[in-house]
Amino acid sequence: MESMTKSQRSTATEPEASPWWLPSYVGLFVGVIFFALMFTPSLIPRPPIFQGLLGGLAFAIGYAIGHGSVVLWRYLELPEVPRPWRRAANIVLVIACAIAAVIYVPQAAAWQDEVRARLNMPPVETFNLLLVFAVAVITALLLILLGRLVLAGVRAASAGVYRWMPRRIASLLGAVIFIVLLVTIVNGTLVSATIGAIDRAQALVDVTDPPGAVVPAEDTRSGGPGSSIEWRQLGRAGKRFVTEGPRKADIEAFTGRQALEPIRVYAGLRAADSPEKQAEAALADLIRMGAFSRSILVIATPTGTGWVDNNGIAPLEYMHDGDIATVGVQYSYLQSPFSLVLEPGRAQDSAAAVFRTIYRYWKTLPEDSRPRLYLFGLSLGSHGSEASPPLHAWLGDSFDGAVWSGPPFRNRLWLTIQRDRDEGSPSWRPVFEGGANFRVIGHGGDASDAPSDWGRVRMVYIVYPSDAIVFFEESMFYRPPEWLTPPRGEDVSPLLRWYPIITALQVGIDMMLSAEVPPGHGHDYAVADYISAWNAVSAPANWTDEDAKRLATKIETETAKHSGSW
Repeated sequence: MESMTKSQRSTATEPEASPWWLPSYVGLFVGVIFFALMFTPSLIPRPPIFQGLLGGLAFAIGYAIGHGSVVLWRYLELPEVPRPWRRAANIVLVIACAIAAVIYVPQAAAWQDEVRARLNMPPVETFNLLLVFAVAVITALLLILLGRLVLAGVRAASAGVYRWMPRRIASLLGAVIFIVLLVTIVNGTLVSATIGAIDRAQALVDVTDPPGAVVPAEDTRSGGPGSSIEWRQLGRAGKRFVTEGPRKADIEAFTGRQALEPIRVYAGLRAADSPEKQAEAALADLIRMGAFSRSILVIATPTGTGWVDNNGIAPLEYMHDGDIATVGVQYSYLQSPFSLVLEPGRAQDSAAAVFRTIYRYWKTLPEDSRPRLYLFGLSLGSHGSEASPPLHAWLGDSFDGAVWSGPPFRNRLWLTIQRDRDEGSPSWRPVFEGGANFRVIGHGGDASDAPSDWGRVRMVYIVYPSDAIVFFEESMFYRPPEWLTPPRGEDVSPLLRWYPIITALQVGIDMMLSAEVPPGHGHDYAVADYISAWNAVSAPANWTDEDAKRLATKIETETAKHSGSW
């Protein structure tokens, strides 16, 4: 024994290698636990296919954690379970997996129905467990296969340096080399190609006319006879924006008073070759159409594709008898989630350029005759709009206020309000400095009610507790979010429990589904709440609660009529 060579001693201390096709029992155990917990409630109900995708992803992550722990344990050459006991230990793990599945999986339908009830959705008629399992198995197998391919690459890289250094150092260095090469290739080639392909596909869609969109006959809308921006330069979302919205006759029929023709200006990506030039084109239209003689001017930052929510602008046009001008500038062809991840900073850069260009002109006008200046943004639009005013625009010649709905979890100002909220207010409905300048409302909320009187600038956030886009946090992977602390938001299930990794994955999937719910929940912001917010921010004369109810019903009816055509 004492005469063993160095090679023999090394071999004697190495763990016995398992065949590549043999599963890890510890990996299976952790994977099944993750899979079972994934059926527990979250913010948004999940259809079977998404439940299957999420279950497969959770299983693969759990399997990787379990198997990775075993690999790390062996790498550190720590004591292992003696061989005679391993079979018994594996049997115990299999039984534990079966118990977890029996406890959690059968409750899936009831849990989903509880969440649906919170969001005023009907219960599921059938919950297709077979479909869930099929999708989960396929997803998990593909991810595990991908993981094994990565491990094979790491082993190959480690083998290349093993001849020059000790085994454990070679394993670590090989892993670093392979991962650096993989990330470099993916970031440099795959991601760039994917962004380019998505951008080209969305650009092709952007040139088409949405159903029902027509060139405006009014000289108060971009693309029409009074505009320097051509119809083809508006883009799909811009064409929709100038087609939608009330006209003078609609407003007069609703209020019984004389009204002006609302001004809607929009500059698509094809209107100019930079955000600054787009902003200048939009400003030229505003001046040409007499926007700076109106009572209110709104700078509306669109979502990723350029969409401006008509439900967020039309109420203001009715409330102020059409004496409104609204301007929007497109900054991307991509859907908001893609734009947020693949084009970081583009929304803020565009919004800042638009605000800077319009604000400079607005500031030169006599203070007693220029319009009140407001900001508007939904979702990624609020992300850009929030960051658009420079410091001096908050002081002195400041803008007048803002309505921001569904602020994404990366909005800095929103995060500050949550973090520094007044004591006793929940993170999902924070009160900040008594509500002097910032107020937060939910569905059916009244932004006029706050401990302090309004200050110089009035800003209202509309936020629903069940909106995953607002309340996702990266830290949920390892700690519970504050919004789960009682009292919870009115549409957040009391059955929702925090689990490490699991809850973050669930809420991440919820972001993809958050708009597929009834208005007033998730990321679908209701007309009535926009009316309440604009009422508090812009203070229209002679506006009553009865007017608000009638207007909400009118716009909701019109939206439902056209929802399938866009």
